[in-house]
Amino acid sequence: MASLTAHLGDGDRAQLKAWFAAQKKRAAKLPPLAFPLSAADVFGAPAGTTGGALGVDFVTAQKDSTKVDLGSELPAIPGRPRLPTLKLAQRMGEGGIGAVVWNCGRALCHALPRLPELANGRFADAYTSVLELGCGTGLVGLACWLRGAGQGGKRARRAGSVALTDLASIAPLARENALACVGADGALPPGLAVEALAWGDAPPPGVAARAPFDVVFGSDCLYDAKVLPQLLATLLATTGPASVVYLAYKRRVDEREAPFFALLEAHFASVAFSEASEVPEEWRGTGLHICRLAGRREPAPSA
Repeated sequence: MASLTAHLGDGDRAQLKAWFAAQKKRAAKLPPLAFPLSAADVFGAPAGTTGGALGVDFVTAQKDSTKVDLGSELPAIPGRPRLPTLKLAQRMGEGGIGAVVWNCGRALCHALPRLPELANGRFADAYTSVLELGCGTGLVGLACWLRGAGQGGKRARRAGSVALTDLASIAPLARENALACVGADGALPPGLAVEALAWGDAPPPGVAARAPFDVVFGSDCLYDAKVLPQLLATLLATTGPASVVYLAYKRRVDEREAPFFALLEAHFASVAFSEASEVPEEWRGTGLHICRLAGRREPAPSA
């Protein structure tokens, strides 16, 4: 190593050293993400005082595209590229804040390889079906596909078992990004689909045919209190007793958010949060948590 860097200046050597350190960190084995907190724990503690209420970097959000680091090293999976970063188009001028990358999405990508459903950086069950709600740019769903969700096999009839969904006005952006990142010859690859889905509406046939999904993701979906009843209806329509839901949540207004988690506790046996310190350092203290829902209760039979 010394002989290779002898001709480099101090600045170049420092840059190379930083690059090797980053690669070592990326390849390091990650501890599983724990979910020790209840909703009472989260809302019983003082809210964070840093980071503001926005949850998005508006300087970056106004750019036509942004790059997102997917965290730890991606595994080798036949037919799926090993992309350490995704370059995603953004359309804030056309689609508003729903068409940009949010901090919660970035944090969820970093948390993804540490979730119980993954091992060695990939989904432990290659047949895992994934639904992303409010996908925006498609970031989290694409990260799940790259980490091996929805590979088919015994569930091959459920084509496109990683489904990215958002409003009809936003879904084309997710499709554009999916095609640019992993598409070929103008088509999405096997195991990946993009669908228009408005919360509260009946899921479109392409989503309904795959429900209940094994894992459902949502990133910063709770900022508009008016749509929370519709979000709950869609969660219940796309999950079953064995499903798991992950919500990357930024705490903003307890009075409207705490009641929603109380509703979730009525429908899911387990509603648990990660420690605020578990998110990447740049977002610590901003009220950002990963919430895990499991054990969805079956609806009571009608009289």
